[in-house]
Amino acid sequence: MTSELLTFKASTDGTSTAGDFPLTSDVIRGTTTSLRIPAGFKAKVWCKRISGEPVEVIINYTRDITAATPTWIELDRQVLASRGELSLEKQRPTILRATTGKEAIKISWSQPTAAISHIGVEIEITDE
Repeated sequence: MTSELLTFKASTDGTSTAGDFPLTSDVIRGTTTSLRIPAGFKAKVWCKRISGEPVEVIINYTRDITAATPTWIELDRQVLASRGELSLEKQRPTILRATTGKEAIKISWSQPTAAISHIGVEIEITDE
């Protein structure tokens, strides 16, 4: 059994009302807007912390990140309805399976008014 728990952080850009979070982590250089899941593995999204101004956080999944225009499927949506903090830690994870190695996830946002909001997400990559 192989398992690795990764923590990602990101913020909205403050000038747009929608977009994809530029994820940062200690395991990557720079930022990324998507995370490819190795073939035969699962990505388990365990924890979401949302703070700042009102925002909707959307977890999207694609079966083929190598396509010229990937088709993204919404799997989960969390709403921070007013300024503050929302911590979703003790719940079942959102599980995303990879059979071909072309599968990927991304986390997007939508806001009624452009403002700064932040997220922290813990994703476990496992072959279990």
